[in-house]
Amino acid sequence: MASIELPTTDALDLIAGTGTAAFAMDRHEKIIYWNAAAEKLLGWSADDVLGRTCFSVLAGRDPFGNLYCMRDCAIVRTAVDGTSPEPFFMEVAKKKGGSQRVKVRVLPLPSGAKNTTCVMHLIERGDAAELDRLVGAIRAASRPDADMPAADPMISVSPLTGREREIVVLLSNGYAALNIAAKLNLSHATVRNHIQNILRKLEVHSQVEAIAVAFRRGWI
Repeated sequence: MASIELPTTDALDLIAGTGTAAFAMDRHEKIIYWNAAAEKLLGWSADDVLGRTCFSVLAGRDPFGNLYCMRDCAIVRTAVDGTSPEPFFMEVAKKKGGSQRVKVRVLPLPSGAKNTTCVMHLIERGDAAELDRLVGAIRAASRPDADMPAADPMISVSPLTGREREIVVLLSNGYAALNIAAKLNLSHATVRNHIQNILRKLEVHSQVEAIAVAFRRGWI
């Protein structure tokens, strides 16, 4: 697993800068983030899974073959209640058939928030100590500002420009700001400015929350 050496402090940039397979779902169990490492491991692309329920994609089973992933997920409920579940093993479906046994760590985000926006899943493969450091960095990067107001759930018209929406979509596909800059032929500073404008408009604390809000309101 690659070391954390990014100059940014956002949770998604930290995740995108490692080889860790990661995906996230919102409070309604819809997948809102799926990175390239998750695609490489399981075969599903972000386009395949974004907006779908996690249980309909992964069909997870416990080590004894019993169905694990289902509606009203106990893991999501626990995380939404403010508790980080302990790491667990499960067998998840692969796109081209068969299954993959994975060890999963779950992080409610934003870290320490009264109302969890999404639940990040990190698949542990290899150096557990390095993943511990990544988890600590994500928690620190996603800790909310207590004075920041929550986004208004009644807003139905997107405040995002076309470019900002494009950037949110790319973030949800696992791209970091540097990757987005290269893909859109923009400077890194311009992309970071767009991201800051997105956070300001949506009144959220992090890119992860911005993705969750945009999905929940049907803006992407």
